[in-house]
Amino acid sequence: MSSANTKQTTPEKAPGLIPPNLEAVPEELQQYRRWVVWKAVAMTKRDGTVKTTKVPHNPKTGKPASTKRPETWGTFDDACEAYLMDGYTGIGFVFTADDPFVGVDLDNCFDESSNLRDDARRAVDELQSFTERSPSGTGLHIICEGELPGVGHCDNKAGREMYQEGRFFTITADVVEGLGTIKAGGAPLKRLYSDWFGQSASNDEKHTVGDLDWDSEAPLVPLEDMPVGESCKALIRDGEGLDKYTDPTGSPDRSAALFAVCREMVNAGVNKESILTVLTDKEHYLASAALDRRGGNPESAKEWLWKYTLAKVLTDWRELVNLFDDLPPLERKERAPVRRGFRFISGAELIANIAPVQWLVEKYIEANAMVILFGEPGVGKSFVALDMACCIATGEAWQGLPVKKGPVFYIAGEGHAGIGRRLAAWCKHRGVKLENIMVSNTAVALTEKENVMAIVRMIRRLISEHGTPALIVVDTLARNFGGLDENSNKDMGLFVQHMDRLKHELHTTVLIVHHTGQGNKDRARGASALKGAVDIELRVDARPGGTVALQATKMKDAELPESVLMRLHGVDLGEIGSSAVVVKADEFVDDPEPPMSKQQKQIWEILVHAIDETAGGVLDNKALVERCGSQGINPARVSEARKHFEVQELITVAKEGKAIKIHRNDPILD
Repeated sequence: MSSANTKQTTPEKAPGLIPPNLEAVPEELQQYRRWVVWKAVAMTKRDGTVKTTKVPHNPKTGKPASTKRPETWGTFDDACEAYLMDGYTGIGFVFTADDPFVGVDLDNCFDESSNLRDDARRAVDELQSFTERSPSGTGLHIICEGELPGVGHCDNKAGREMYQEGRFFTITADVVEGLGTIKAGGAPLKRLYSDWFGQSASNDEKHTVGDLDWDSEAPLVPLEDMPVGESCKALIRDGEGLDKYTDPTGSPDRSAALFAVCREMVNAGVNKESILTVLTDKEHYLASAALDRRGGNPESAKEWLWKYTLAKVLTDWRELVNLFDDLPPLERKERAPVRRGFRFISGAELIANIAPVQWLVEKYIEANAMVILFGEPGVGKSFVALDMACCIATGEAWQGLPVKKGPVFYIAGEGHAGIGRRLAAWCKHRGVKLENIMVSNTAVALTEKENVMAIVRMIRRLISEHGTPALIVVDTLARNFGGLDENSNKDMGLFVQHMDRLKHELHTTVLIVHHTGQGNKDRARGASALKGAVDIELRVDARPGGTVALQATKMKDAELPESVLMRLHGVDLGEIGSSAVVVKADEFVDDPEPPMSKQQKQIWEILVHAIDETAGGVLDNKALVERCGSQGINPARVSEARKHFEVQELITVAKEGKAIKIHRNDPILD
């Protein structure tokens, strides 16, 4: 099931309301792109009473949604993400003519003993379809498959409604009497509709706009004091953003813009007198839309604006108010200028609640952190990352340091056969069985939000079997960057944002394996936004005698630990080949391999960087010669170096020497 994890820490919600049980939402509804999020909003009526309604919002943009505009809806996952991350009160489903569902809404269904009233009892018993409590807990929603004689009908006095299009239902999935599956309504649905509303009952009559009822005593709020967004004010005042509203020919559509700003003003609780005054003020750019139609006469323009725009917006609003009548009253609040959940905490409270640092690998990797591990090509950084990952997955100590055991998810850029051998070598060397590490079968563009959320959903589906992930490894950044520019702070910022999303959504640590820059071996390659965002930065350096050192160059919340000196030790795997494991520098001494010359090292570095930039991990020999030639290297020296790499089994070369691929079985490679 594609759903969000109900164990997530959700934003502060309206008190007394039932939050949605995301895991229990029927699959039949999840597959439709009909989802919105909603906020409980208080609306003051003309008589001074306060009414609470559920205002739908687009889960992808946060702007008001409409049951008539599919572009303002999103997928189930969009709604879950917005609900969990952005402080909405709940999620909702829009009924349309293109889906098979009918919604039955029953208000105030329960007596003091929590027994259902007779008509509600009948509906539950006869339909036997998905039934949930409403957010207030006092009503019921029943969703089944079927068709009604009309689009739907509402009887506010009896507290009974049925709809099959043009409305949205809040979804709590707080299932009643075990009825968690959507079934066909059939004949019982039609009997209920006929008995409650009459066979011809329908609410699809056209709305007739009445005359403008102007309240001369109503307070007039100027534009600058209206609790609407700055973009709305700029559109009204200067026409800024009008290009977003176009007619079928692509020309600017002032009427569509008027409708949008009217909706935002009504949602913000601005009275109609203020709205009409501001939108017919000749000092404001958008007022020309109404004034031009009435010869510049403000009073006539107000009548036109009321009849063709504002009255329709208010009708939609009032339908929402009447549609949901079962929420507890809310105190009227001004539009919040900051995200929901924002508050200040006293320093004393912070001190009193200081928690000790939680380590995944003591002194080196914290829990719930973003970590980068970088080094030059061929230094062995991927072996170090995999060694840490295996230790965390099994609970084995890393370089003599304790670890926190937990599931590990390894997003591998390439060389999956090589990773398999590395895991086999690690298990053989350690003498343990490796079960709790999952490796991806391909790289993935982590600069694309859809891919990141797909990974979140995949991991969540595995949590019940494996547990909450302790670590996610991205190896390497280049292979999972999706073709964007690593040197662009904008593109790197997008990658960092998505890594932070992984960390936040799954309450885990993200370890990113990355290369050094060609011009500066002391820093990670690419834009500086990466180092600024990570909590921990670790560098792997080559040292004399075939050893490597892991050095912490940034620790956000702890002191920098001492460097760890390691080396790679070869492990024979029999028929499947060989690989290597990370060991302490003085644990084993293998026969040294023939060293590379200075020029061979230069050619090797050019080769590795070039292959990193290719989609399939394979480089044409001619391309290598051209790249080396641009650095002033003789083609004959390139050929000699390539043969040396082949002898040392650092690369494999296709027939006729036309394609070069790094041989990921070698212990010194990443």
